[in-house]
Amino acid sequence: MLEREAGVLRFMQGYGDNLLADIEPETMCTSASPDVNHPAWIVGHLALAADAHSVDAGGVAQLGDWNDRFGFGSGLTHDPADYPGKSELIDAWHAANERLIAAATSADAETLSKPKRGRLAASLPTVGDFLAFSMTGHTSLHLGQLSAWRRAMGKPKLF
Repeated sequence: MLEREAGVLRFMQGYGDNLLADIEPETMCTSASPDVNHPAWIVGHLALAADAHSVDAGGVAQLGDWNDRFGFGSGLTHDPADYPGKSELIDAWHAANERLIAAATSADAETLSKPKRGRLAASLPTVGDFLAFSMTGHTSLHLGQLSAWRRAMGKPKLF
């Protein structure tokens, strides 16, 4: 199930790769203005989210130790030593997306219809609803931040 959402996630990952391609590794922790998420945080957050959300569909989290740095409400720093490097972040994001896709597309109807608890449960009441959002809307939201960061940093628009 959720094959359509998996296709959207793969498309968005490709778009994200294009957004990241010309960003110099040394600028990954540079903010366009105070409190604006920088590329290192955005990619790390997307990796952590995909990893954590795969658990709802039966996957196994592998990035739990990233929660303090990239989880919801985590603090943003501009010190590159606080973050993995560009290649490691991108590789972790790709791997987490594949784990999420594998779990979501193999989940059965019973799993996807289970109630989802947490702060978005009122709007996304089932595991299936939440996973569909995670694979499409959540990724798009943060890639929009990355696109805006690019423009603020003088890079050309891509889409």
